[in-house]
Amino acid sequence: MKKLLVPTDFSDNAFLAATYAAELGMKQKFSLHIVHYYTARSSGFDEAELTEESEHSDILKADLTIKDWAGKLQALYPELLISYHNDRGLLEEVLPKEAKREEYIAIIMGTTGATGDKNIFWGSNTAAIAAKSPIPVIAVPNKSLPNELTRVGLLTNFKQEELITLQEFLHIFKQDVHVDLIHVYKDTEDIETVNSRLESWVFNIREFSAVRETQICTAPTVKDDKELDSVSEVISKLIAENNIDLILISRSRKTFFERLFTPSVSKAMALELQKPAFFGKTI
Repeated sequence: MKKLLVPTDFSDNAFLAATYAAELGMKQKFSLHIVHYYTARSSGFDEAELTEESEHSDILKADLTIKDWAGKLQALYPELLISYHNDRGLLEEVLPKEAKREEYIAIIMGTTGATGDKNIFWGSNTAAIAAKSPIPVIAVPNKSLPNELTRVGLLTNFKQEELITLQEFLHIFKQDVHVDLIHVYKDTEDIETVNSRLESWVFNIREFSAVRETQICTAPTVKDDKELDSVSEVISKLIAENNIDLILISRSRKTFFERLFTPSVSKAMALELQKPAFFGKTI
């Protein structure tokens, strides 16, 4: 049985991602493996938290927490096979190595983590994992999501790897979908030429038997528009306007995801990912 690899920092946001993974696992008959990576700072008990049991053992705080956390998820999905373990190391360094094991089919993780003194800047980690992972990564926003997935948006620059990403998505989700081709072009480009290239490229998408319908979504970058000051902002607007359920991002477009967590020049705030994003594998 193939496994979904689900990293956690024990936050509510990570639990939302885990429930998304559980829903997918139930539907496609995958099991879940939950993993938590700790550092020396995060692994020990505070003095006030010590109990007689833990005082005389080498059980880490994370060992107790992950058991309860996985148990909470198991209670919601009693028929789902769930395993877990803790390991020492930095998430972005150790998780891609774990993902190389043959049984894993995808990583599913949140885009934000815990707050306050436990903040590990999860969004930055998610972007780093998406850039390094040998298997697809599904990034889940911190919000409740509908169970139905009918419409996906494929970011396109007419690259062959975009077709590979679509194939990877269909291999995991195993369902018919409507595909929106999302393309942002420079305002200096000829729109007729852009549309002609898209009409030619869409034939490649229609070759997939699971693709029932296609639609082309385009918009130019406008230099003097203060509200849409980068490609990522324009893409986000197209995604919202077309009610897309999930975004497909190939290797060549991963900088788009990184921009979601990087303040733009004119806004001084980061964009928030509102839809799940599926990243094609790096290797």
